[in-house]
Amino acid sequence: MADRPMSNRRKNYSRGMRDVGEQETNPWHDDPKESDQEDFYDGYTDEVSEQEPSRRGTAARNSLDDTTTLGRKSGEFHDAYNDTTPYEDDFDEPSHRAAAQSSTYQSGYEDEADDDQDARNHMTDLYADHPTSYDQDTQSQAREPRRYAPGTRNYDGTSYQGAYEEPSMNQRNVHVERPRDYGQEYEPSDKIDNDEQYEYDPRFPEATDDEDPEAFPAFFNHEVGQFGEFNLFSRIYLEMRQLLSFTLTSLSLLLLGNLAFGMYFNPFRKSPPKARCDPEFEKRITGERLSERVQYYAEFWGYKCEEHEIITREGWILKAHRISDPRRRGGRGYPVILQHGILCNSLFFFTNEERSLGFWLVDQGFDVWSTNIRSNYKAGHTRYDRWDPRFWAWSMMELAYDLVDVVNYVVDNTEYSQTAFVGHSQGTASMFLALSHGKYPELGRKLSSFTAMGPAVFPGPSLKRLPFRLMAKFRSRFAWSLVFGVRDFFPIIELGRDILPAFMFGHLAFLVFVYLFNFHDHNWVNRLKPKIFRSTGVPTSSELLYFYMRSFVGRGCLFDPKIPTPWFPRQFPPLTVVYGTTDYLVLGKPLINRLLHYEKNVEIVHILELQGYEHMDMVLGVDAFKVVFPKIKDTILRTMDPEDMSGPNKSKGIQEY
Repeated sequence: MADRPMSNRRKNYSRGMRDVGEQETNPWHDDPKESDQEDFYDGYTDEVSEQEPSRRGTAARNSLDDTTTLGRKSGEFHDAYNDTTPYEDDFDEPSHRAAAQSSTYQSGYEDEADDDQDARNHMTDLYADHPTSYDQDTQSQAREPRRYAPGTRNYDGTSYQGAYEEPSMNQRNVHVERPRDYGQEYEPSDKIDNDEQYEYDPRFPEATDDEDPEAFPAFFNHEVGQFGEFNLFSRIYLEMRQLLSFTLTSLSLLLLGNLAFGMYFNPFRKSPPKARCDPEFEKRITGERLSERVQYYAEFWGYKCEEHEIITREGWILKAHRISDPRRRGGRGYPVILQHGILCNSLFFFTNEERSLGFWLVDQGFDVWSTNIRSNYKAGHTRYDRWDPRFWAWSMMELAYDLVDVVNYVVDNTEYSQTAFVGHSQGTASMFLALSHGKYPELGRKLSSFTAMGPAVFPGPSLKRLPFRLMAKFRSRFAWSLVFGVRDFFPIIELGRDILPAFMFGHLAFLVFVYLFNFHDHNWVNRLKPKIFRSTGVPTSSELLYFYMRSFVGRGCLFDPKIPTPWFPRQFPPLTVVYGTTDYLVLGKPLINRLLHYEKNVEIVHILELQGYEHMDMVLGVDAFKVVFPKIKDTILRTMDPEDMSGPNKSKGIQEY
């Protein structure tokens, strides 16, 4: 495999993607001349040192005191950093200094300072009610925070010329990036079934008093115990209950299928305009066949795939796929973990041909690890068989615990001290839980960055409509287990995957997912839909879905939004958030507001708001490789240790194109 020559298909379609920074206008610059002045891929080591201060900082920056510097007025702040920070070139210096000398500006600054002091006094009283969660990590060594310079833009897009004394309590001077969409211009008149994501104020939550995620015990403690030692009679009883569950879920899925057909082919259903895709990519025939194996697609496009088994502390055997380029000189690059969302597997990141996120990162020189949860690819257990209810007795908390073993395994097998983590949907939720207070905060020291795409922290309106509204009515665990079983959720899906042709199953899964999650296919390539949804609808735990309905949707948040103290400790890695404005499955704006108001321990690298993007578009969209993927690479390179740029032995670093 190592000597295999590059295939023609990859020469024609994949190799040219490395020069996308030279061929296309940078989507984060309105002025094409400005984007032409620097190549995103060339000389990135110098670019990091010249345009953005390292998060670890230089000796000059370390000599400055954070609290005193951030407490000065904007003019003094700018003078203090005049010789040490590269932010200077980004400011409008004449207008900035003129504003600093204006009496009107000084008066306005004092008024804002008074308002800020009142807000801090109010928050101090709130923190006093929760001393444990706020102070438990005060003795831990914190990551060096990024200094937010004056003159940048606030979250609401307005220009602000002053520096707050405590950025975490007020404006963080972090602005939302809204890159230009290559495929289409989404207009406000193109509204679909729901409005775009609403604004959410985390200071005044409207949440129910449902159970806390940590308080959710597994079925092992409730339902499985009644089966005793699983003798003949207990197994018969279990199979009878599972037969009842199989019958009820099969009938409900048949009903969902009919509703999905009716909705998708409804002539009055309004959808946004289709994204423009280059005709060659839309109409070409690659010769791929539909497969569930990551190895097949990796070898088809000229990559090397290794399958690893990660044994967790609780005995689950997780499957992981490691993708690399056998023609790349100098060994493997910096490790990047890709974690999929609910009802998906590791194949999710490789279904968009050479424009897939996994293959794209490999082309940029990274060592890609695409990992799975406990139930994917017929994963096993050291003690339980898959028919055993104890094999399926897990929820979101257990998935968060598994990520600790996954990160440790990747770090131990790559010779790097850290790794980057890129998650989508449920993959972000489990990592947020793992990094939260009281869980595994030290995990953050092994992560150089965390990119959250479609973060599943606040549920969207799609989870509050049928059939999820009906599922949320099952408050009794016993009633839930009678209908949905104590093993996998909707076992008929796995049966249909084995019986139906791959092309037919992919189309049926596409229609059902469109109906359930209110998806619109305006950003997807039509010919890839069966292939994409062939990797969805994989087996997952019934207990996990019970968690989503009762805690996530019922409470309105993954965490407790009523607690004003930070969710995350000081060890939290640098974060990039990517979300779509028409994502109705989860909401990104509430998370951004929460981060800017309360999470002072979280260093924000990028906030990407994608106009007209839905829940899966940041990975599968026709323009994702131009709009989203470069920002993921930028996040990794900005936050990784500069010594790792050349690899652990100065010979395995990131390949620069």
